[in-house]
Amino acid sequence: MEQVVPGKSYFWDAPQLPPELSYPFFKDEAGQSFPYTFICQINCADLQPSVPEESLPEQGMLYFFGDIDYFLGYTDSSPHRLGQWDRGVCVLYSDVPDGRLVRCNPFSEEETIPPHPAMITFQQNPDSGHRIGGLPYEVDVLENFPKGWQLLFQLDCDENEQFNLRFYDMGLLYFMIEGSKLEKRDFSGVTAFLTSM
Repeated sequence: MEQVVPGKSYFWDAPQLPPELSYPFFKDEAGQSFPYTFICQINCADLQPSVPEESLPEQGMLYFFGDIDYFLGYTDSSPHRLGQWDRGVCVLYSDVPDGRLVRCNPFSEEETIPPHPAMITFQQNPDSGHRIGGLPYEVDVLENFPKGWQLLFQLDCDENEQFNLRFYDMGLLYFMIEGSKLEKRDFSGVTAFLTSM
């Protein structure tokens, strides 16, 4: 499979990580360890000036992962309910030069979920769909979080010939972060909120 040039923003396949970061894993209720599904990596330099009002990093790479295999149709049991997730997502950040990034696949050499990268383009103020920063498509999601929390990333359903990502009845998965932690580039406390239309 042809690999993406290091430092690009894209969905799926496998992330390009620096040596300092390890691919994240989570433990299920039985204590077994599994790799998170890689969702996307976003080069923050690509965001300018799409989200100039946000306190997002101006440089570096954001990596988004989630326990979303059920919603991709790869497992029969769903560990996550509607509303806020106690666990299930992970966000990493690195500001190392692109030249040090290496594709990191925790599965077998050519196995990834979903299997092929999709390049990302950015536009200002999208109404719905995937987005980073700004307000959630369903603004009332903010009412479920203390003051100062904000949207980091919004993942919408995505159905095509290669795979089907569907959050119940055409819902959305919101990655939420406390504003003060975002300013410190601390992504350890990111949590998710799942809705269904």
